[in-house]
Amino acid sequence: MRLLPRDEFAVSVAGPRDGPYLERFRALGLSVAEIGANRLRPRPLAATIRLVRGLGIQVIHTHGKGAGLYGRLAARWTGVPAIHTFHGLHYERYPPPVRAAYLALERRLARWTRTIVHVSPTQAAEALALGLAAPGRCVTVPNGVDLDEQDRVVAAAPIPRERLGLAPDALVLGTVARFDPVKRLDVLVDALRALARPGVALLLVGGGPEAGRLRRRVAAARLDGRVAFAGWLDDPARVYPALDLYVAASAKEGLPLALLEAMGAGLAVVATDVPGHRDVVRDGETGLLVPAGDAGALAAAIATLLDDPARRRRLGQAGRARVREAFGVGAMVERTAAIYRAATASGLDRASRGARSPRG
Repeated sequence: MRLLPRDEFAVSVAGPRDGPYLERFRALGLSVAEIGANRLRPRPLAATIRLVRGLGIQVIHTHGKGAGLYGRLAARWTGVPAIHTFHGLHYERYPPPVRAAYLALERRLARWTRTIVHVSPTQAAEALALGLAAPGRCVTVPNGVDLDEQDRVVAAAPIPRERLGLAPDALVLGTVARFDPVKRLDVLVDALRALARPGVALLLVGGGPEAGRLRRRVAAARLDGRVAFAGWLDDPARVYPALDLYVAASAKEGLPLALLEAMGAGLAVVATDVPGHRDVVRDGETGLLVPAGDAGALAAAIATLLDDPARRRRLGQAGRARVREAFGVGAMVERTAAIYRAATASGLDRASRGARSPRG
């Protein structure tokens, strides 16, 4: 939103107040509406339809399950072209009947969606195999990060180790994540215990439903003094100067921004060999990939890099170069703008043919 040309796009953002982003969008001068898209009930759909009609919205772009449902139903009702971005396909933990119902719903919604956007090639391939969109209606737009802006923020306000509760001489592993079961932060804690190195500490940045369980796991493993919980942070990249190695233990990803930011900060990474990670990390070149769910393999890979500072530096430098080359924010914005233009043109064409109707 910050980089889209304002003389061409007038942007309105709607969503629940469950994080810092509504205020960040307001600070950018955008029109913002609070709609509880994270709850299953009729009111958010009615509010979305009113917003679309009241503001004369020409394209609806949805992100996430709840917003994807309400936004695309509103698009169907008003005849406005819909774009939907999947940020990971997470359905495996649902009970079988719920999983089947969810995939059936997504297939139906895909038929009403002009363009499905995937954030990585592996995610696009999985979605195609699941029948979540016709091949000609899918595009891949990898997530991008603004390294120049990140460098400015980190240089202006890095968070020192002492503020994070970390010893100045520790070797520090770190991760930035939503505390959700799919992130497998429990495996990361188990890997720290398997390392059996008192001088190694772990920094967990974020929060979420798994926070209490993680704290209990840390206490049970007697790692209290070696695991620091930083909570949610504005601009979490400010912790990267305090880290020696970035570690991601997720069971599955779309294409994680935190991993891109860590690599962009010049950190070597150890990550699980899962969709999303393998789109970013080149094993042995920009980091190491290990099997998901294997705390022992994760610990061994971490130990390999902690014992070889020169290799860590080489991997970190190669990772930063890869992010700048392949995952810049400029390319992401340009491709997204092109999708908006095409969708707007299709909507105007339909309107000129009299195709717009409440159920069009």
